[in-house]
Amino acid sequence: MKLLIGTALALVSFATTMLAQAPTNLKANSPASLQPSVILSWSGPAGPSFYKIYRSSPDTTNFQWIAISQARLFEDQSVAPGVLYNYVVTAVVRTDTILLESTRSNIATVRAYALLAGPKGIIAGRITDQVSGLPIPKVVVRFFKLPSPANRGLDITVTSAGTFSAVVDTGVYIVRADEPLTQLTQTGHQTQWYLGANEPANATPVTVRVNDTTRVDFSLVPNSQQPYAYVSGIVTDDQGAPIAGAVVAFVRPIQELVTSAATSSPTQGTGPEAVLVPGIGYSRGVAWYGHTNTAGKFFAQLVSGRQYVAMSAMNGYYPEFFDNASDPTQATILAIRGDTTGITFSLRKKAPTDTGTMQGTVQDPGGNDVPARIILFPRPKEGDERPAVFTFTDSSGIFLVEDIEAGSYNVLAIPFGEYAPSYSTASGASALTWLDADSVEVNGITPYIRISVPPLNNAGLTRIRGHVLSGNGTPLPGVRVLARAPDDRIIGYGLSDPTGRYAVDALGSGSVTLLADRFRFNHVQTPVTIPSSTFVVEPVDFIMTASNPTAVDVPVGTPMQTTLLQNYPNPFNPKTHIGYRVSGPGSRWVKLGIYDLLGREVAVLVNERQPAGEYAVTFDGAVLASGLYLYQLAADGFVTTRKMMLAK
Repeated sequence: MKLLIGTALALVSFATTMLAQAPTNLKANSPASLQPSVILSWSGPAGPSFYKIYRSSPDTTNFQWIAISQARLFEDQSVAPGVLYNYVVTAVVRTDTILLESTRSNIATVRAYALLAGPKGIIAGRITDQVSGLPIPKVVVRFFKLPSPANRGLDITVTSAGTFSAVVDTGVYIVRADEPLTQLTQTGHQTQWYLGANEPANATPVTVRVNDTTRVDFSLVPNSQQPYAYVSGIVTDDQGAPIAGAVVAFVRPIQELVTSAATSSPTQGTGPEAVLVPGIGYSRGVAWYGHTNTAGKFFAQLVSGRQYVAMSAMNGYYPEFFDNASDPTQATILAIRGDTTGITFSLRKKAPTDTGTMQGTVQDPGGNDVPARIILFPRPKEGDERPAVFTFTDSSGIFLVEDIEAGSYNVLAIPFGEYAPSYSTASGASALTWLDADSVEVNGITPYIRISVPPLNNAGLTRIRGHVLSGNGTPLPGVRVLARAPDDRIIGYGLSDPTGRYAVDALGSGSVTLLADRFRFNHVQTPVTIPSSTFVVEPVDFIMTASNPTAVDVPVGTPMQTTLLQNYPNPFNPKTHIGYRVSGPGSRWVKLGIYDLLGREVAVLVNERQPAGEYAVTFDGAVLASGLYLYQLAADGFVTTRKMMLAK
């Protein structure tokens, strides 16, 4: 077969090479690993049958063909530590019976990772099944050096006999065993930290001494074989008429995929779960998709004991998620524990006047394609609260949205991989908040837009978690919480779920700034210091208030009356959130105080002049005794009081 391909490619002339466009932006890196490899990525047009990868070492005079790839990504595992390698890539297209090869890409040069010089020791062990006692092959063992472990650590893959032996720098490590799984239908074994821990905070440290061998054995617990659940429902239009031929898909929640991208290698949801869903686009974590029958009904088979979000689409209708959500970040998360019915969709029909088109691409700052989810947030009009519109790019990061209502939109890209979300801007630069974004006018055919998404620079093993609440204490889903380093690199992000909970994973020690953003809410920032060798920082909570529209929007009326809201949570220990509203016009002198049952003032949270609007503050009762307290809002003659319970 190789001889036939080589013979055909030898016939390529200058004219035929014009049919195969050369790849661009070839990049190479070698991640820290005891078994070094080189990871290549590049940009290229849609359509090549495959790409050819060439390698030369140590100079650029003797490139040899080493592999082919159908994706714009390739991992070369046959490299030696510390050796310099050069790579080029070509695109190959098939015309009738002839293969046409493009000219070469740019040259990418990289040195394969090698341990630094210095004293070494050995960590060796064996991986077995806890039930059968049999060895488990192909498990990846990772070594994280304390006190400030790198995100994924050094790694090594165990042999077919379940054994491993790794030469590492001397020092103290925590060690993890992972069995790579990319499908929900795979069972495998549970990830484990030495010795039998499920979190890095509980791992038993391992000390590696000069020329000494430290024994580290794992006995992994097999995942239980989950039975299938049968899930059914119906897709109708907004008038209740069944829709035949509509696509329905069940995918992993965004929160799960974000955590996986930050902490797992390989990333879950790829491989067989990376699917081009008809009518929606490229998606990862696809557990099932199919079409409705003539009665508009569907019947899905899913692994039980898992969480999913469900979506539906049909030509001539706006796609949506279960329970009438049009924003993927606010989709209802379904916990499927057995056979389930009643998963219904009511698709909104597009109007004859909905003829707008939006197209564009998602790329990183280097011009590399990034597949992503795309959300179009309509800018508000008077008396018109239009729902968001979503689509997904293809695997090349290209998207096209047709037959949408004319108007002004903010466009958000939420990538599937190791990138942070970003809004579109006129300059093409990244915009982390919607207030920094530029609106896109849809009126006929929209100019081609490019959204630049910043890479995530995960640095450690620490998780920050907490809740995001609105000003009245209601949990706020769909909030993107980004962690930013002092040099402005994005080092992690999380997404709040329908209960308002979020988590940002894989952070290192030191100072970070958390930025919380959601469309039509004022973004909030808070500094956080992560101590060394700390694996969980909690709770870091946010209170977000609704934003008044900008000048291009119709102003939202000020609150009709001054109101004090019930604190949340209540009872509390030791922190609670208090929201209130101040009426207009103009501003008022506002005081918010805390009192005991004898009327003595124990804290003043606000004492200043404030314009009309919604506000929220946090009260910390750590220094107070348990019991019932009063909190009182006074604003230019208006006084109101509520009760709250501190329960330690």
